[in-house]
Amino acid sequence: MKSLKIVLLLLITISFISCTIKYLPVKEKGIIISEGYGIIKNDDFVFAAANEYWVKEPQNLTDYFTTFHISISNKTQEKIKITPMDISLLDEDENQFDTVDLEFIEKMLLPKQLEYLVIKNIEDDSNAFRSLLEDQKNILEEWREAQRNLITYSFRFGEILPGAKKSGFIFFPKISSSNNSCRIIFRDIRIQFTRGDKKEKQTE
Repeated sequence: MKSLKIVLLLLITISFISCTIKYLPVKEKGIIISEGYGIIKNDDFVFAAANEYWVKEPQNLTDYFTTFHISISNKTQEKIKITPMDISLLDEDENQFDTVDLEFIEKMLLPKQLEYLVIKNIEDDSNAFRSLLEDQKNILEEWREAQRNLITYSFRFGEILPGAKKSGFIFFPKISSSNNSCRIIFRDIRIQFTRGDKKEKQTE
C-alpha cells in the first residue's frame, strides 16, 4: 500500500511539473548560467538562483507560491547577515513581491482537520482530544513531514560564517500564469528570468 502511494505521488509530481511554468535565467553581462541557475560573483559573495519546483510535502505549496532555490556563499573573512529584505521578485510589469516567511506558510497550509482539532482542544478534555488525534493520525503525520521539509529545505535567513554558504528554497506570492518574465533582485543586483516555453520558441 505504501509503495502504491509513492508511485501515485511520483505520477502526480511528473504531471504537475509537465504543466507548470518554469522560468530560466537569461545570460547577461556579469551573469553566469549553470545548470538552470543564474549566478552572480563578486569579491564578497556568490549568489545563485533558479526557479525550482517544490516537489515535497506540502504538495499544494506551489498552488500559492512561486518558488526559487538560492545559494549564497560568503567569500569574506567576516560574518555577513542576510535578511528577507535583501531579496525580492519583480514580474514583467515591475510589480514587487517580497519573500513569505515559513510561519505564514505553515498557518496558511495547516490542514483544516488539524485546525479544527486545535480549536476543539480548548473546549474538550485531553482524553477526547487524544481520541480525535488518533482518528487523524495519517493527516497529522503528513503535516509533520511537511513541517520537517519546510525547516530542512527552506533557506534560513541570518548570518553566514566566513567561507560558508547557505542554500534552500525561498517563497514568493504566486505570480500570474500569463507573466512572461521576472527578475530576482539581491542587494540591487538583478538576475533576469524568462519563461522556458518562450525561451525555447526564441531559440528555434
